[in-house]
Amino acid sequence: MAYNITALKNDLSGVIHNTTNNQITNLNGVINRAARQLLLDVDSQETKRTLEFVNPIFNGVFDYPIAADVKGNAIIDIFPQVNRIPRDIWSQAYNQAFDVAKQNIYANANMFTMNFNTGLKTLRVNAPFLNPPVYLNQAENTTDNGTWTTGGTASNLQNNNTNFVNGTGSLQFDITTGTGYVENSTMSAVNLQQVLNQAYLFAWTYVPTASNLTSVELRWGSSSSNYYALTVMQNQATAFVNGWNQDQFIWSQATTVGTPNPAAINYLRISLAVTANMAGCLVNSISSVLGTILSYEYYSKYLFRDATTGAFQETVTDDSNLINLDTESYNLLFNLVAWLAVQQQQGLDATFYDGNFFGQAYQDSLTKYRARYKSELQKPQSAYYGVPPSGYHRVIGRGFNS
Repeated sequence: MAYNITALKNDLSGVIHNTTNNQITNLNGVINRAARQLLLDVDSQETKRTLEFVNPIFNGVFDYPIAADVKGNAIIDIFPQVNRIPRDIWSQAYNQAFDVAKQNIYANANMFTMNFNTGLKTLRVNAPFLNPPVYLNQAENTTDNGTWTTGGTASNLQNNNTNFVNGTGSLQFDITTGTGYVENSTMSAVNLQQVLNQAYLFAWTYVPTASNLTSVELRWGSSSSNYYALTVMQNQATAFVNGWNQDQFIWSQATTVGTPNPAAINYLRISLAVTANMAGCLVNSISSVLGTILSYEYYSKYLFRDATTGAFQETVTDDSNLINLDTESYNLLFNLVAWLAVQQQQGLDATFYDGNFFGQAYQDSLTKYRARYKSELQKPQSAYYGVPPSGYHRVIGRGFNS
């Protein structure tokens, strides 16, 4: 049965003595408060949702946007849409454990972690068994794999061997207001014919002040007059940040200039458009990766939905709003709403009369519901560590235990 707010309010009016719902101040607010408490107490089966990731998932790319209604870290599963095999299981890790193991060649494991940064929630995914990246140029040295030069408002190109993402270093340069770039037209050719218009290109760029960075353009092709080009104005679907940004370029959206040869990519240019002078900008590790379409299942924090559109929503906006609960879990919400309403109506007396009744009814129902419907979220796991193999200079995570 599909319950709505009207039904909930009618049920409530039948249990509050000699009063009407109009005497409950901000009843919708009471319902919203009860919903938040219910979501904290239980993972209701009816709030499960399955969505496809907005972008494919890539080997070596770790940060992805996630639906706004994911409840906390309540991810149930990550999976390919077809042809799933036993290896296609992702386990949740704590942030530190994930970060330590994500590029660890001795800890090949599918894992994910929920990441919060300044109020923004994203999902970090490690997928080492998906298609490996093809590196066009590590951009780790000004003369390694071709010669890098600057142009536009960029200058003072040099090697930086202390701040880099991959390889042994990065390219460092200064840039003044306008657009500056680093360019390489003499590198070894890379064959990307088989992933033409299918692969995504990635480049790491470092800026000390992200608010000064307007956009990043990548050109890749077979010469400075025959290339593909694409400009992005954010980092992996989020705003640029101070420090390293992994910029994503979707080949199928690129502009084609001239007649580039995808079987022999030997030209690269990365341009930064800035609104103020910046010293110490960096570029590193340009790659092509063929992504994999994955979906994720989760518990939603949106307990209501629009009766007309079916859109899930966090709070009550109209009495016609549907409640994303079935018979058993609806009673949980009703008992909570009644408990909160009589607290407002009766004050201290509610502790001894109706409040005690509805509070106990909620706890009894909650115990039965939890026993019958176990939460399926992937609980975060802690890393344990072993002695690193001979000759390896860092402690290596060997696996995970709960």
